Amino acid sequence: MRSKLAAVSVGLGVFLIVAAALVRFYAYPVLATVPPDYEGVTKLEAEDAQVFNSDPQVLAPETTDLDISSRTIADSGAKTPDGVVVWVNSTTVTRADGSVFQQSRERAPFDGTSGAAVDCKTCDSWTEVAAGEREPALRKGQIYKFPFDTQKTAYPVWDGTVGKAVDAKFEGEEKIDGLTVYKFVQHVEPTMVETREVPGSVFGSPEASVDAEMWYEMTRTFYVEPATGSPVNRVEDRVQELRYDGTSVPAFTGTVHYTEAQVDDLVADAKSNSTLLGGMRLMFPALLVLLGAGLLVGGLLLGRHAGRGGDRRAGRRDHELAGV
Repeated sequence: MRSKLAAVSVGLGVFLIVAAALVRFYAYPVLATVPPDYEGVTKLEAEDAQVFNSDPQVLAPETTDLDISSRTIADSGAKTPDGVVVWVNSTTVTRADGSVFQQSRERAPFDGTSGAAVDCKTCDSWTEVAAGEREPALRKGQIYKFPFDTQKTAYPVWDGTVGKAVDAKFEGEEKIDGLTVYKFVQHVEPTMVETREVPGSVFGSPEASVDAEMWYEMTRTFYVEPATGSPVNRVEDRVQELRYDGTSVPAFTGTVHYTEAQVDDLVADAKSNSTLLGGMRLMFPALLVLLGAGLLVGGLLLGRHAGRGGDRRAGRRDHELAGV
């Protein structure tokens, strides 16, 4: 009986150790990637932002609250290399009176595990510069998220306005509603990004139109759940202004951040997803290995004990047959 129990214990122990390896090196990598059918809407806002009203009857800066809706859909039918996903993002910025201030669209391929941009010729990567007018885009760095298992280091993050990736530096851990997040800060230095033909009256000039410079500066703060690499909040301190002949006019200056409800939803999702991913990566495999090793060692000891008992019984039978 003991030998049967020993065999069962050894077999179950080996099975659990193999299962631990499968969980860590197969199941975890499968889960630690962006789903190919992702779809979501992110809500942001900015209070008392200064924006330029381009209405010919106004042509002046105004202060208003902004509502920002960013809708993202994965193109599951895109022709991509293994591990690459393609997201199409549409963003609409609305003033407090309901009028549309800005709209933009982009299509971006990136690695589903690292979150970093991918140069993919078949993925059709573009940015919409005007309604129906698109330009090919070659991006670098992180696009929409940080890597699964985010580390305490700097990550280059893509900024479409300056057309390059700028490092977001790790600046410590924080708690948001009980969730531990990593704080990364990216600062884009003041940069002249384009020139625009603007009515001279905007700058008090008698000229009918002038070529004004558009200057841009950005400080982004990301609050990232490290197991999933998902930002649960993003705060953007943006300074964008038109400059001409020593005069500056705000074009879009303000602080943009996720709405409170959006943060609550993202934190709730991150808590459940990080618990599952963290368990699949470390806790579940470790428990399976410990349990499997215990059963394996126990089975071997039990089998050895059963073997010694069998030897002793055989010895007694030999003595009896010999008449001793």
